[in-house]
This record gives sequence, structure tokens and C-alpha cells, in this order.
Amino acid sequence: MGGGDYEDNYSARGLITRFHPLLIIIMTRHLVKIPSLLMTTVSVGLSSLDSTLFAKAKPCPLCGGKPQPYDTKEKQYVMLSTPMGRKRITVRVRRFKCKECGTLIYAEEPFYPDTRLGSAVVDMAISLSRLHSYSHTANIMNALGIEIDRGTVRNYALSNLPIPQANFLYGMQLPNSFISLMTTEISNPKGSITSEDILAASGYPDLYKAPADGKGTSAEFQKQKKLRRKS
Repeated sequence: MGGGDYEDNYSARGLITRFHPLLIIIMTRHLVKIPSLLMTTVSVGLSSLDSTLFAKAKPCPLCGGKPQPYDTKEKQYVMLSTPMGRKRITVRVRRFKCKECGTLIYAEEPFYPDTRLGSAVVDMAISLSRLHSYSHTANIMNALGIEIDRGTVRNYALSNLPIPQANFLYGMQLPNSFISLMTTEISNPKGSITSEDILAASGYPDLYKAPADGKGTSAEFQKQKKLRRKS
């Protein structure tokens, strides 16, 4: 085994120690073991999204008119922390204007409405925060190479976004959208992952509409979680 010890920059309480094949996060009340293979899978899988173009748009939601290409916007999907340094993963989203009414229309994209991180990353934050504190969730994701802070995790956990279905991978509960995205990249020849592959694996998140009663949302779950702790 090899590796070095270093202080966790994201939590004064934490100490992250690198070993192979496990990354062990030792905190005041928690011990989490993360296989290095999972860290590699996360890095390679998310890196495969870089510079993907999303260029398919539906008819105008206001009048049903035909969308015409307008421009292309670069959006950050995630910031990765790698042994070689920080790596900004972006996707390109084509924007259209309705030929009839001039409404600006975005192509189908791998983002929930009004969010700044890719949907699979948001799903991971929500999924892990069901089991862990916001701080510990951020520490786990940072250990996986995904840059995120406690405040961002908290915002997503308390939002009206859906609770993603999840399964265990390498001993860690991860959202199915994230697992599907990783396996889609691995199963395809290098460079063959398409925007449609990404959208399908992600569950077409840009189409999500929060229920008016908040049922089935992360916010509702966190509210019930808090009540259970008090009882």
C-alpha cells in the first residue's frame, strides 16, 4: 500500500487519508471507505461528458412554433479535482428562437430547471444527504473528486427536486442516474457517448416539474427526517 496523508480542506474536523485500494475518510463521528476504483470511475465517467453538444429542441412551449438555431451556450456540469489539478467539465447547449413568437428555447439538457450543476451530480448530493449530514455528504463527494460545498448540498437537499432511486455500487449508495451514466460511458466505445445517451441515462431532468404539494421531493424527506430526530 502507498499514498500520503493530507488535511481535508473542506472540513476542519476531517482528515482524509489516501490508501490503495481504499480512500478512508476519518471524521469525528464517521468512517467511510471509498474504493479507488470508484473514484476512477467517477472521474472517467464525468470527464466523458466534456464538450458534448446538446442541440435537440422541442416546439415552442408557448405557441408550438418551430425553433430556429440562435446560439450555443457553454454550461458547467461539474468541477472535478484530479491528481493533475482541477478540471472543469462543461457541455454545450444550443439555444433557439421560436420562428413565430421569438421565445428563447433551450435544447434538451442534462440539468434540472434552475440548477447550476449537472443532474447526476445533484442526484448524488440528494441521495447521499438522505443518509448523511450535509457536511459529510460534501466530504464524500469531494473525496470522489467532485467539488461541492456544504451549502450547495443543503440547497439541493431542501429543494423541491425529486428523490432519485438509488442502488449500492462499491458499497456506497448512489443514484441510479449516476450509475446509469457511468455504465453508459463504460459500455460504449471511446468517444461514442452521445447527448441522447446522456439524457436517457439522466432521466431527461430538464422536463421535471415539481409537484404542487411537494410530495416525493427531497425537501419533504428532509422535513420528515428532522421530525424523526426530534421525536
